[in-house]
Amino acid sequence: MQRFEAQLRLATGLILALYVTQHLINHAFGIVSIEAAEAYRKTVGALFQNPLGLILLYGSLLFHALIALRSIYRRSSLRMSLWQWLQLLLGLSILPLVAGHAVGNRGFDQLGNIDPDYYQVVTSLLSNPVFMYKLGALLIVAWIHLAIGLHFWLRIRAGYARVVPYAYALAVLIPTLSYIGCLRMLMQASEWLDDPERLQQIYAAKNAMDPADVEFLAGLETRAWAVMAALLVLTLIARQLRIWLQARRGTYRISHSDGHKVRSLHGVSLLEALRNARIPHAAVCGGRARCTTCRVRVGIGLDQLETPNELESRALARIGAGPQIRLACQLYPRADLEITPLVMAKLPLAGALHAGGVQGHEEYVVAMFVDMRGSTNLGERVLAYDVVFILNRFFTELSSALGESHGHYAQFAGDGLMALYGLQPERKQHACRDALAGAREMFRRIDSLNQQLQREFGETVKMGIGIHGGDAIVGTMGPPKTPLLTAVGDNINIAARLEAQTKQQGCDLIVSAETLEREAIAYPPASVSDIEVRGRANHVRACRFDRNDLPAADND
Repeated sequence: MQRFEAQLRLATGLILALYVTQHLINHAFGIVSIEAAEAYRKTVGALFQNPLGLILLYGSLLFHALIALRSIYRRSSLRMSLWQWLQLLLGLSILPLVAGHAVGNRGFDQLGNIDPDYYQVVTSLLSNPVFMYKLGALLIVAWIHLAIGLHFWLRIRAGYARVVPYAYALAVLIPTLSYIGCLRMLMQASEWLDDPERLQQIYAAKNAMDPADVEFLAGLETRAWAVMAALLVLTLIARQLRIWLQARRGTYRISHSDGHKVRSLHGVSLLEALRNARIPHAAVCGGRARCTTCRVRVGIGLDQLETPNELESRALARIGAGPQIRLACQLYPRADLEITPLVMAKLPLAGALHAGGVQGHEEYVVAMFVDMRGSTNLGERVLAYDVVFILNRFFTELSSALGESHGHYAQFAGDGLMALYGLQPERKQHACRDALAGAREMFRRIDSLNQQLQREFGETVKMGIGIHGGDAIVGTMGPPKTPLLTAVGDNINIAARLEAQTKQQGCDLIVSAETLEREAIAYPPASVSDIEVRGRANHVRACRFDRNDLPAADND
């Protein structure tokens, strides 16, 4: 339903944008003459002057207005950004302004079979300046509403930034030429006011109408204003009733990573709840799932959320988001939850639409560092391209082992890599067991690879692994165009130092005893020792293992 509504809003908006644009261009032809503007109206402008075009035009206007009223009804708060307020107020003001214009054109066309040509419209404006002011206001209001809508729709699309200067030029040029064209036509038509015969010719069909029909059309604009005002009032009343009903259904609590604790009504989106509490939160598209800038990482409460709807799924799939990442604008929680925003509220658009930057949160993870031994000496014995081939084979096997053991490839550096375990909530209690299973699979795969390398190059590769678990800052980090989900912190450094100690200790794997004990994994007492870790004053209790005597830790 949400996707259909979004598509309907977009489709009707584009139809109206097309009509308004070509209508203003039509007015601009008045710079040449009224005859030129009339010629354009009967050719290009005829697109909307047939039954199908009129149905599309007025149907789009009606549905676009109803969607706007529906959006007001669904809001739990009327706190909005400046551009959202401007867009809403301009949109609501278009209907009253267009009522008189529509009555004057379509009404007389239907009841009096009068073609609303430029000759009649322009002379009518001269005889009644009120119509002129209304039409001028309608043109500028409709155009600004159109420009804001198109800008916020296109700004999140690739390549838009390159055409923005031209778009701004057109946004100024089209209405300016339209106003100049209108002024030129008014000047031309002013000469006819002193020509009774010409005026009689222009108004002949209108003067022949039934006076009752003319009176009916004259009062139709007032009735239209009353209907639209009533719809707006009824929408606000219905919205308030909905909020009262929601209050009776209960509330949920939001624990924000910055320390805020917020309560909100069931049925209120997470984004609205944050804004209602005046907590800044990014949402470039205004909360319509057209971007992913409102995304959050959900901790406690993730399992209580409904699965992503189609709009949210499509948006998250574009950035390859994990199961813990959700869009605040599409979340309607019914239970307490913890969240961490992943995009800064004041981040410029260019930085908000990608997954780069540092967007992290603290959580427990098990870090694994793997390093190939003797890669420098290998480069002295084997051709450079062969070294690249061997390294690619080496990392392919490591990557496959990570995939089989719930590990996440986090960083690559030369001849080593960093992996993280326990990122998935359901694997958090088995992170060390998964890491040990991954190490076992890596050694198995490298042994198999060495048999091939021995035959092909007369070389083999060795590696050392360090594993340590603890709290770290986990998030999307790195350059904007090549970000990675990785982790930083002292516990990550310890894992790297343990891997470096495998060379000095003459073993294949070192795991901190604390990490093994956290999951009650048994280990031989003889394997434990206090290992000096560079950069730390205290030693780390750790267990040394060879590839053939890894601790038994079945992977669930």
